[in-house]
Amino acid sequence: MSDLPVPHDVDPADGTLVHNLHDLDGGPDVPADVAAARRAAAATRRLINGLVGTTADAATLDAAATDLERLADVLAPHGVRSRYEATGGLHGGVTADQRVWESHPFIGPGSPLAPPMRITRVGDLALGTVVFTHPYEGPPGAAHGGMVAAMFDLVLGAAASFSPVGGLTGTLSVRYRRPTPLHEPIRYEGWIDRSEERKTFVAGASFAGDTLLAQAEGIFVRVDQRRYDPPAGS
Repeated sequence: MSDLPVPHDVDPADGTLVHNLHDLDGGPDVPADVAAARRAAAATRRLINGLVGTTADAATLDAAATDLERLADVLAPHGVRSRYEATGGLHGGVTADQRVWESHPFIGPGSPLAPPMRITRVGDLALGTVVFTHPYEGPPGAAHGGMVAAMFDLVLGAAASFSPVGGLTGTLSVRYRRPTPLHEPIRYEGWIDRSEERKTFVAGASFAGDTLLAQAEGIFVRVDQRRYDPPAGS
């Protein structure tokens, strides 16, 4: 990671959406339950943003807790033990019928845990865009390094999927050049360096505008296809 990369002169809007059942912008083709889950997830993200580090008084928080406990009771019977339940696992890859990506913890538009990141493919590049808010804060004003690394895992994994080898993360190394700022678009880029029989070597970088924030390298390893099965009992 000695060379300092510069952002590629490409527009993510020109790419093909990766890792989602439907375009994040929604539309008439989005099933009603998916659209409703996305709406609920977006509202929950707003709730989390309002709760983390809140300055609300005890009365306000007690009232909110009462409402949240009621909603939790409503949703509890519909919970699952694995987000792969009622899916075919990951055997189909990233295809139109893979609802499992809707609930992904970092890119799923239906997951309130996700910022979420949006990943597109432009040529041989995987491009990720994300805005970190204060629930993901590590050092003051900056995203937690673990979140920065997690997003690299996703973007480099997307790049690796462009290779016939593909596979799961074997190693991931991140070099932090500058703090990753909150509340502004962060751009991740990932590309394939080379491939071997069972391994795909990938590299990437993240930027705020043209400012380099971090670099990453990873090795993705082809695994037994049974690793893509849903958990037993799902």
